[in-house]
Amino acid sequence: MAGRITNEYKGGLQSCGLKAFMGDDARRQPGTLQDLMLHETAVSWMRLKMQTSCPASPWKETRDQYKARLQEACREINAHYDVEGLCRELPERLEELKKREGDKLPK
Repeated sequence: MAGRITNEYKGGLQSCGLKAFMGDDARRQPGTLQDLMLHETAVSWMRLKMQTSCPASPWKETRDQYKARLQEACREINAHYDVEGLCRELPERLEELKKREGDKLPK
């Protein structure tokens, strides 16, 4: 059953002096905080831009080259996405989450 801790995992935690924060059943734990935490959206934008611009031999990339790729990714994101709107959406999303009683949010 999804959300239930396995005996092996629980035993591993106990052997290290740890315990599962949510106990043996984590089904009540929110599984999709990215619905609310919109920085996850911004992170995915950056991840995609950096993956698609990654050189064939990334270990040869200098710090300056990496910095330039990061800056270009930021320029493209700011030009093509509503970053400011994303930053200002949290209060409305909290209200919508309350209306939906915790149900999934769009986006």
